[in-house]
Amino acid sequence: MADKTLTVTFLTFVMGKDIMNVEQIKSDFLKSLQPYAFAEVDRIKREVSKRGIDIIDFGVGDPTDETPDVVRNACKEAIDYRKSSGYPEYEGTCEFRNAVARWFKRRFNVMLDADSEITACIGSKQAIFTFHFAFVNKGDYVIIPDPGYPPYTTGTLSRYGKPYYVPLREENNFLMDLDTIPENILKKTKILWTNYPNNPTTALATKEFFKSCIDLANDFNFVIASDEAYSEIYYDRKPISIFNVRGGKECAVVFNSLSKRSNMTCYRIGFVISNRDLLKPFKEVQTNVHSGVATFIQDSAISALSDEEHVKIMRERYKTKREIMLNALKNAGFGKLYSYATFYIWAKVPEGANSIDVTKFLLNKCGINATPGRFMSYAYTCNEFVRFALVPPIERILEAEKRLKKINIKQLCQ
Repeated sequence: MADKTLTVTFLTFVMGKDIMNVEQIKSDFLKSLQPYAFAEVDRIKREVSKRGIDIIDFGVGDPTDETPDVVRNACKEAIDYRKSSGYPEYEGTCEFRNAVARWFKRRFNVMLDADSEITACIGSKQAIFTFHFAFVNKGDYVIIPDPGYPPYTTGTLSRYGKPYYVPLREENNFLMDLDTIPENILKKTKILWTNYPNNPTTALATKEFFKSCIDLANDFNFVIASDEAYSEIYYDRKPISIFNVRGGKECAVVFNSLSKRSNMTCYRIGFVISNRDLLKPFKEVQTNVHSGVATFIQDSAISALSDEEHVKIMRERYKTKREIMLNALKNAGFGKLYSYATFYIWAKVPEGANSIDVTKFLLNKCGINATPGRFMSYAYTCNEFVRFALVPPIERILEAEKRLKKINIKQLCQ
């Protein structure tokens, strides 16, 4: 009898009114968020996998090639060297910051003060999200490219800021048309996000575009946040940094990462750079949200930044994949294909089709997963584009080419 009473009591607790209503007490911030784009992609992919379809995944931009030997070997040695290292410094070790400064000088011919103008971060995603804590108050505007990286928006909403989306349109070479932003919005703006080379459109910024951003920031007293995480993946034209344009370092903060440059996504290390005054508020935020990047990870990043050979090999590998997929997608019925930089292809669907239907068609007909442009947009739907990430290994790229030869997406328009 006692056991039965306990069981009834337990069931009452589990199934009855005593259960905490978590949805009711969740924060307004979490309630305001759309489903994370790539989580939605994963959901659709799981449904297809259950039917036994072998999926070649061009969805999430996570490199599948090995992290280079120069990085892994340095990490192995550093684990022993740092065996009693304790908590790392919030800003990163002086060795890491000096390595960033040397690399930035070689790559962009811009001098940085390693002591005051560089800070390490736990991958650029964390830094991008928390950057808003340094400058945004309730009701402030943050200008965001659309489509764009979700943390630009979620970081804004976490501070009760107001996102203002500027569409990246094909007819404007996927550069934000700054002239379309109303003056009343600019007066209340704290941050303008730029992302070049651009994810997902692959576009490159021009000096003229960056100069327009700088002039606008100076006129309305806001900070430019320049996400340059794909700066090292390019083909015919080498990307510039906003710091290559006069006045850039005075009003912009640059975010970069080892994730894409050196296949170090799992290592979670990047860096944020700016002048001393602009960087200081963000560094204050960092001391309150994390305890620094692991020192042995910083040591491996130093080796990565000191070696360009593995980056050249990586670019050649992506170039090979790119050429195969550009031809395959063209033959499969896609329209204009954009692939100026990054490891993405921004593929225009045929007139009369849309990105979600095309993505489902590819999954169901040939087991190829991509990301609908609609999932990457908050305001401007981008429903006429699909993004392909060139991350599968070369043998899977060749298999995708074979499968694409058997279909034509123009069937969706008939």
